[in-house]
Amino acid sequence: MDKLVIGDLAFYGHCGITPEEQKTGQRFSLDIEIGCDVGQIARTDQLKEAFDYAAISRRVIEIAQKEEFRLIETMAERLAQVVLREFKVRNLTLRLRKMAPPIEPIMGYSAVEIHREA
Repeated sequence: MDKLVIGDLAFYGHCGITPEEQKTGQRFSLDIEIGCDVGQIARTDQLKEAFDYAAISRRVIEIAQKEEFRLIETMAERLAQVVLREFKVRNLTLRLRKMAPPIEPIMGYSAVEIHREA
């Protein structure tokens, strides 16, 4: 199975358990891998046959910035369902990272990776 990869979408969102996280928000990074037949898309060389990376990116960032979540797992599930439903994606892998979470000793990020099929 081929895949299209949208990597390292950066945004600021509200996801957390503590009152500080809920109020101030934090930085996130998102990767989306969409399972598809790249060969079929390439044979037509037509944009209408391809996935619109820009539209997918704008939509998931819009949801992530507008809505509030307590758990990173909930945010990831919501974003995955939006991509599956609105962009007619058959399967995807979504990797959502909370950058520099306020938890010692995590210096990098905490993340969740999910795989979903329509």
